[in-house]
Amino acid sequence: MTGLIIGLLLAAFVTLALGVFNIQWNFFVKAIHRATTSTRQIALTFDDGPHPTYTPQVLTQLEKYGIQATFFCIGKHAATYPHLIKELHRRDHVVGNHSFTHASTIDFHTRTKWLMEIQQTDGVIEQTLGKRPRFFRPPYGVTTPHLAKALKETNHAIIGWRVRPYDTLNRSSEQIVRTILRKTKPGDIILLHDTHERIVPVLEQLLPALKHRKFDMVTVENLIQQDAYKQD
Repeated sequence: MTGLIIGLLLAAFVTLALGVFNIQWNFFVKAIHRATTSTRQIALTFDDGPHPTYTPQVLTQLEKYGIQATFFCIGKHAATYPHLIKELHRRDHVVGNHSFTHASTIDFHTRTKWLMEIQQTDGVIEQTLGKRPRFFRPPYGVTTPHLAKALKETNHAIIGWRVRPYDTLNRSSEQIVRTILRKTKPGDIILLHDTHERIVPVLEQLLPALKHRKFDMVTVENLIQQDAYKQD
């Protein structure tokens, strides 16, 4: 009997851990990872910016192919580089909330601390653009009961992803592109980062390849047909 109880507790712990670290499970919050569509629309998303070096280079690549994307920005970076937030908006990209600090310990935040993170980032973006973001992506894709309670109060739409090539790890641009091309299907949301030196060679290979496959790259707003900014 003791062994059975230990086994059940261990199974419950493993399930809980997997639920925390896998946003696709919708364990604590219901996130949007893709759209059901009859077209070949997909959405490219970029996390952790804006970055003073790489974000402008990403914008150049996107403009070259006439693509609009969604950028989930860290609040402290948005506060430091407001001109880049304005430039994202000027070029018709969507700006979303990705917490204020993206701290390594953020997953241990209480509801109150999560509210501070989310609302502070909303405030920075609203002060810069005159619009308050409605889309939120949890740092690391980790969700917790405390975050769920905070998001219930802020009423954000939670945006996940279906394709994650782990582009911030020690992988070549060719490996990253192959992963994306192998996995991507119509309606998918793809997770990338505009914060590292490999992102430009990735986009130089990826964008024409996706175009060749007749994918239409749009913002998350257009893909899921939901407003990206809160309406008064």
